[in-house]
Amino acid sequence: MKKKETLWELLKRLDEEAGQFNVHLSEANRYFDKTAMATKKVLETHEKELHKLIRQVKRSLKIFMKENKKDERGNNK
Repeated sequence: MKKKETLWELLKRLDEEAGQFNVHLSEANRYFDKTAMATKKVLETHEKELHKLIRQVKRSLKIFMKENKKDERGNNK
């Protein structure tokens, strides 16, 4: 069984606990920020690759459509 604590002892213990909580909260925020930055970099890389792929598909589709029109004109004659 715990001994009874005085008000000052309780306040001191509360202050220590609050300090430890703030340290842990600060560390958790640091980890969160670090992870968020890494995730942002990965997403930006994927976005760039996706846009590059879309440009390539558009370019290929444009060439394909031109060739298709040439074939249609050649078959109609």
